[in-house]
Amino acid sequence: MPGLRTGLKNYIMPMKGIFYRMSGRKSLAPLLAAWLSVFFLAGYSRGSTVQFSLSHNATSNIFQSYQPLSDQLTSASLYFGSDSQSIALYGDFNLSYLYKYSGLSSLAGKLGADYLVPAGARSAFYLALEGEAVLFRSLYDYFNHGTIRFLANFKSYLDSSTILRLDTITQLRDYKYSIFDYFSGNASLSLDHYFSSRTTVKLEAGYGYKLYFHPGTITTTGETETPLTTAATASTSGLSTLGHSSPYLLPLAAMQGGPGGHGGPGENYEMGGSYSLRGIPYQTTYFTGSKSIQVFSVGGLLAQGLGDRLGLSLSALQQWNLKGDNPFASSDELFMVENPTYDQFSWEGYSLRAKLTAVLSDNLNSEFQYDYFSRKFPGLDSLDLEGNSLGVTREDTRHQFSARLQLDLSRVSFFINYAYVKNSSSDPWFSWSGNVISGGLTWNLQVSPSR
Repeated sequence: MPGLRTGLKNYIMPMKGIFYRMSGRKSLAPLLAAWLSVFFLAGYSRGSTVQFSLSHNATSNIFQSYQPLSDQLTSASLYFGSDSQSIALYGDFNLSYLYKYSGLSSLAGKLGADYLVPAGARSAFYLALEGEAVLFRSLYDYFNHGTIRFLANFKSYLDSSTILRLDTITQLRDYKYSIFDYFSGNASLSLDHYFSSRTTVKLEAGYGYKLYFHPGTITTTGETETPLTTAATASTSGLSTLGHSSPYLLPLAAMQGGPGGHGGPGENYEMGGSYSLRGIPYQTTYFTGSKSIQVFSVGGLLAQGLGDRLGLSLSALQQWNLKGDNPFASSDELFMVENPTYDQFSWEGYSLRAKLTAVLSDNLNSEFQYDYFSRKFPGLDSLDLEGNSLGVTREDTRHQFSARLQLDLSRVSFFINYAYVKNSSSDPWFSWSGNVISGGLTWNLQVSPSR
């Protein structure tokens, strides 16, 4: 595996530097707008699918922590997909705005090209290359990032009722705050079988690999360590840090007031994206060079049609951490706002889901869903609200219930959704509950005849 990491760094990091320079931070916004304008117009003129979505969300716990703080979030997106028989273009443009905590508002855009390659009468390969950019407001511009993503999938009908799928995603992500920069790869293999009794069975296995290029600046030379004078110095370190010979160490949490020393998440939010909502720098322990994480998962789904208007499905997923753990001193989970310290690679455990769908009329559908999560977070210690270690790794359990009602008209769909979440944790900061009410629409502005 060390050889693999070295090879990835030698190949990917020059690409990352080129991408970084091409998407210079000062010119990223107008460049993004220009790209999307050109392709949206191109997609519209060629008779492609053009879709507009708008949703409004109100949550009683925006920071998903022990101290409930409410906010509202409005999201708008515009999507297009061309209808070419060879290489097809697609893209989207997204705006997300928060009202009280507007520093978490963001602007995002994605451009992609995909290609479908038939492989006989029953099989096909799907290939896609995407570029994506996300910009936050100045308070949280530490999370600004650009992504290059490649998808390669294979789908085959083994017979009329059995489907075999292999899905892979590899991506390279570059953040303004360079400790988050990473390369990742995911692969999943699934088998679906449909029975005449209207029963569906699905089995799936997945593997994920994530390589942080420099989750901390180079730490030591020999036995000595020299702390930086400010955390901001560390945040400007880029890819060149990997080859830097000088010793650096981010200031210890105690130099910043200590864990929990800045109050609740509402006050700590004002410090911006280099600090967690707990009030400490995301990184307080530096690693020399890169750090990798590997996960493996298995899952299954059983779905059954109950008459003409009802459907029930049960699913389960188990994930194991094979190697590595979260390199950050703290982790945050924000409502509908991406945070690079909390993702698929930050936990191990299992989840269960039960879902009931009901067709109320030709145009009206409803859905009721219950989820249970049990997760452990390798590398993260549980702390009390004063920041003292409790001597155990953080473990969470979560109950989540949601109900959805959707009305589908010829070109417009309307929905309303309610969700209740209760999270219990060995770390009291993450023991919380909250409600979310959402509503919105999806409007097909243009659909080509073939779609």
